[in-house]
Amino acid sequence: MTLIINKDNLKAIAIGGLILGGGGGGSLEEGIKLGEEALFYQSELKLVDFTDLSEHANVLTISAVGAPSSTEHFVTPKDFVRIVDLFEKLSDDSVDALITNEMGGGSSFNTFIPSALKQLPILDAACNGRAHPLGTMGAMGLSETEGYQTIQTAVGGNKEFGKYLELVVRGTVNTTSSLVRQAAVEAGGLVVVARNMVKKDFIAKNGALGTLKQSCELGAAFLAEDNPEDRVRSVINYLGGEIVCQGTIQNLSLEMSGGLDKGAFEICHGLECFKLFIWNEYMALDRDGRRLGTFPDLLMTFDAVTGMPITSAELSEGQEVFVIQVPFQNLFLGAGMREQSGYQRIEEALGIEIVPYVHELF
Repeated sequence: MTLIINKDNLKAIAIGGLILGGGGGGSLEEGIKLGEEALFYQSELKLVDFTDLSEHANVLTISAVGAPSSTEHFVTPKDFVRIVDLFEKLSDDSVDALITNEMGGGSSFNTFIPSALKQLPILDAACNGRAHPLGTMGAMGLSETEGYQTIQTAVGGNKEFGKYLELVVRGTVNTTSSLVRQAAVEAGGLVVVARNMVKKDFIAKNGALGTLKQSCELGAAFLAEDNPEDRVRSVINYLGGEIVCQGTIQNLSLEMSGGLDKGAFEICHGLECFKLFIWNEYMALDRDGRRLGTFPDLLMTFDAVTGMPITSAELSEGQEVFVIQVPFQNLFLGAGMREQSGYQRIEEALGIEIVPYVHELF
């Protein structure tokens, strides 16, 4: 079934994407703003299925890279067009369709503006069906594909403050992703990126198909409820998961390090104490020092008063939240989630064990 995106289902897609972001992937407000901007230029956007594309279609990934908590980030609609224009100048092949790198409140909409302004179709797929902290995790396995060379173009920053930059790099996924991450820091915290163009058959084998439709369905189920706890339960009923705890955020720490938000917080309820670790997204959940959930499990926070999903960048000390967990086996994951090197980088950044808890992915 083809999904037509318009003002009637925009909020459902944004909320579904926000939940699938697992603490990262941008804010609800950013996503709705991008969606409304795209619909200003084109009243409806049509998602295409994998089978709708020609046999040799080239699919380009559109991404946003940076730290969600940054207060200086600045990106305009023209920047989304510019990254595609820069990419096309270097590439020997035409761009036939677009996909987003991940799901999230903002990142689910990465493709919308370039689609509307350049008349390029959006494929109902993502490099990964949830948000992730590293560009390599959204590269669908290309970062460990021997001999693969990518092109990445990045744009962002406010010209008035001397932060605007354009970056064009060619090389391995790991090397170019590191340069893009640094560019985000120099631009004030965020750049938009075009990268890793591949054939549609590669997406079918290594991407996450049907993610935007899933996001719309999940968001619609959430919006059908009014009571805060019922909203949260609609999410776990749809995805298959559980409410792990409800309580007040304590000992919240969050800082930007290397272009990513890094931190943790605790929720103590009765005799039990839960701790969530953050690296843009929620990376791990412990109860009294024992592991309950580990990325790429979907760990997500919801405001206990409104039931609304909230990202790690939106948390505040003393806020009462629900915390849910959905096993990664229930999610649409791209091939980048099966590379052990990415999980080792999480361990190095946070000083906690990750690999032993997700060994079945490798």
